[in-house]
Amino acid sequence: MSDEEVAVVPAQGDDAQDATETALTTTGTEVAAPAERKVKKIIRKKRRPARPQVDPSFITSEPPPQTGTIFNIWYALFHSPSYNKWSGGDREDKYLSKTHAKGRCNVAKDTGYTRADKVVGSFFCLFFARGICPKGQDCEYLHRLPGIHDIFNPNVDCFGRDKHSDYRDDMGGVGSFMRTNRTVYVGRIHVSDDIEEVVARHFAEWGQIERTRVLNTRGVAFVTYSNEANAQFAKEAMAHQSLDH
Repeated sequence: MSDEEVAVVPAQGDDAQDATETALTTTGTEVAAPAERKVKKIIRKKRRPARPQVDPSFITSEPPPQTGTIFNIWYALFHSPSYNKWSGGDREDKYLSKTHAKGRCNVAKDTGYTRADKVVGSFFCLFFARGICPKGQDCEYLHRLPGIHDIFNPNVDCFGRDKHSDYRDDMGGVGSFMRTNRTVYVGRIHVSDDIEEVVARHFAEWGQIERTRVLNTRGVAFVTYSNEANAQFAKEAMAHQSLDH
């Protein structure tokens, strides 16, 4: 009996293709080490409580200087403390009776949760916007900026104050419920080469701005916000404030 000779013969034609596919298939069935599963951690920052912006003793009611002959006690209920409540007598410059704002809201430091965050439909704190709320986390109103999801009755503003059917003669006050107004008027500004950048920077702190228009020859500006509530907030936050000058 002769010994059998075993040899490796290269595959040809279709046999070569089948052999290649077999080799590829065999190689693909090898068990690879399982890849490590990546777990993405979502870190949520814990909201901090709102801080008192001023000491309670800072809030004082000082009588305005007498600039007329008649003092209207009811005028204080509808206007800011810096407004002149005297009437009669000689006419004077209305800007001389106004004083600089006592505080300014710092959104980055002053924002936080209050008791109002637990109540759906709560209004925003007017004194927080002015930077003079002494209550902090114990306040019954919101201490943050308005957002697109904060929707209120057209008859009131974001602070819960009733609107009127028409605007005041000086375009001040709460406003009218007859139309949506997203534009803030800025008067008596110091005109400079970079005044447009200055106005945009100061008012962008209170919400998303859609457009800023500055009339250099008149020293006034118009800032239009994307949301009406932000315009209302900015109007109170920047009342009697200074820009860079």
